[in-house]
Amino acid sequence: MCFACRWVGLRLGLPLAPVLPVRLCPLPSPLYAVLMGYKESPVAEARHRFAPMVRQLFDDFLAGHAPCIAAAADGPVEIALPVPSTARPIGAPLERLEGLARTVRTRLPAARWSPGLLIRTRAPVGHMRPDAGAFEVPAAVQGVVGGRCAVLLDDTYVSGARAQSAAAALRRAGARGVVVVVLGRVLRPDRVPAHAAFLRRAHVQPVDRAVGATTPWPCCRCVQTGAGTE
Repeated sequence: MCFACRWVGLRLGLPLAPVLPVRLCPLPSPLYAVLMGYKESPVAEARHRFAPMVRQLFDDFLAGHAPCIAAAADGPVEIALPVPSTARPIGAPLERLEGLARTVRTRLPAARWSPGLLIRTRAPVGHMRPDAGAFEVPAAVQGVVGGRCAVLLDDTYVSGARAQSAAAALRRAGARGVVVVVLGRVLRPDRVPAHAAFLRRAHVQPVDRAVGATTPWPCCRCVQTGAGTE
């Protein structure tokens, strides 16, 4: 387990939800540009160009790895939602990504797309600062969560504080299992020697070729590795 995971788990005081990264995402890289650009670019043309790439990455992964997600969640996924935003007043960018809800319903037909299921509380949450009370499932809809397996979708995963706080809220509301699927596990090989060493050992495909790839890679459920990612 990497330093960030150990720290986030310690701060939460709870077991961490399994995380299935679609791609390793060294920074800087073309993939990181896509995952930031679809939501942050000040140029509308760039946002419109990157958004279909983001949706396609989810589509490819869900098409190839639905059984892996079910195995990690401890059962068939019945609820799917994006990790909520911590600061944006209009919800998570993935919530507004055109075609993502249709992709989820197609690839995970038993799952209910429920982007509004988690709401933000006043508890602080940020990079390396998880809080099990940062999100909550309103009492009126907790029956939707109880006893069911859920998948949380996100674009990037750095420390995991936000995603793991959201997973904690779902478990607190009675979810049987929660798994996080994230498009890019951000690594800093320029700053963290262990990241650079891991990328060398993993022999990862160049990221620019990964954007828009149609053949699913093995995920961390398909191929287990003992290499550290600290």
